[in-house]
Amino acid sequence: MCKRGFLSFILILCTLFSVFALSSCEKSGEAADTTAADTTAAETTAEETTAATTEPPAPVPNAYYSIYDNKQYVKLIGRSRFYKSAAVVDWSASGIEFEYEGSGDLRVEFEKDNENGSTHNVVFVAEVDGEERVLTVDRSDTYRLASGLEQGVHHVLIRRRTMVESGTVGIQVMIKGIRMTGRFLERPADKKYMVAFIGDSITCGVGLTNTDGLATYAVDLSTREGFDYDICSVSGIGVSHSTSRHKSNTMTKYYPYFNYYRSTTLRYLPVRQADLVIVNLNTNDNNTGATEAQYKEDLKTLISEIRDAHGANVKILWVVGMMISPNAQVNGWLNAVFAELGGESAGLYKVTVETNTAGDSGHPNQASHLAVSRALSVYVRAKNLLDLPPLAD
Repeated sequence: MCKRGFLSFILILCTLFSVFALSSCEKSGEAADTTAADTTAAETTAEETTAATTEPPAPVPNAYYSIYDNKQYVKLIGRSRFYKSAAVVDWSASGIEFEYEGSGDLRVEFEKDNENGSTHNVVFVAEVDGEERVLTVDRSDTYRLASGLEQGVHHVLIRRRTMVESGTVGIQVMIKGIRMTGRFLERPADKKYMVAFIGDSITCGVGLTNTDGLATYAVDLSTREGFDYDICSVSGIGVSHSTSRHKSNTMTKYYPYFNYYRSTTLRYLPVRQADLVIVNLNTNDNNTGATEAQYKEDLKTLISEIRDAHGANVKILWVVGMMISPNAQVNGWLNAVFAELGGESAGLYKVTVETNTAGDSGHPNQASHLAVSRALSVYVRAKNLLDLPPLAD
C-alpha cells in the first residue's frame, strides 16, 4: 500500500513538471516572436531614416554652373567642342542641349571674342520646353532664356543662327555657364545617325531671311529625319578657288581645323564620326575661275580630309546644281574625279537638284532649301545610304 502511494505521488509530480515546462516554452516563444517583430520594425525605421537623410539637398536659388565642369550632362550640337572651360559655338547651327529639373529663371553666359569681329552681333535661338527665344549676343554677358518656370523637368536647346565668319575675320563665341535653380539631368541621348555637311554660303543660310543658318536644307533634313549633324560651312569658299576675301584659302585649308579663324593649330576631331557626309560646294569655284588641274587635285585632297575625319569608308554625297547649272564646267570636273576614284562603288555619290537663285543676293530661297531637303531624303533611301523607314507622303 505504501509502495502504491509512492508511485502515485511520483506520477503527480511528473504531470505537474510537464505542465510547467510547456507553459515556460510557450512564454519563451512569445518572447522570441516579439523580439523578432521589434527588430524588423527597428530595421524599417532605420531604412526610412537613411532614405530621408540621402535625399538630394534643395537647389541653391539662381546658382551658377560651369558648362565645362558639367559637360557630362551637356550634349554638343553641330561642329562644337569643349575648349578652354567652355563650349565653343563658332559655326552655323552649333550649340548645346541639356535637361534639368528645377524652377524659376534660366540664364546663359556667353563669352564673345571682341578682338576679332567685335562689331558683329551673333544671333542664337534658344528653345526652352519648345518655346523659342531669339538672343542677340553683342558682348560677353549673361542673357535670360526663360522666367518663372514651374517646378519640373525642362528641356533646353541653344543654337547659333549666324555664320562662322564675316569678311576676313571669324566671329567667335563660347557658352561659359548656366544660372538656374535646379540640377542637371542625364545628357540627352545621341540620335541613331550622325550626318556631316560641308558647304559654302548656301549651307550658311545666306539668301534666307536674316541669313538663317537654322533654316537651311541641312538643318531641315536633320530635323525631319532625326539626325545628329555636324555643319562646316563658310560663305564664299570653294574646293579650289574662293572669293577674294579668303585670299588663297579654300575648304581644303579650313576643313582640317576645328576653326581656322580661332586657331591654326587646333585640329578638327569630330565628337562622333559621321555615317554620311553631304557636300554642297562648286558654286564659288565656278564663279571665281578655278582651273581644272588644280580643282581636281584639291577635290582629291578634300575627299581625303573628309575620310581622315570620318573613316576611310564613309559615304560622300555631293549636291549638284542648287545655285549653278548642273552642266557648269566645274561639275564636269567633279564627275571626272568621282569616276576616276571609283564612283558609287567607292562610296562617292552625286544628286542633282533644281537650280534656284530667287533668294536674297541671288541665292536659293526657302522653298529651294525645303525642296533640296526632300530630294536628299528620297535619294538617301533610293541608294540605301542609311537604313531609314519609308518616306512619309
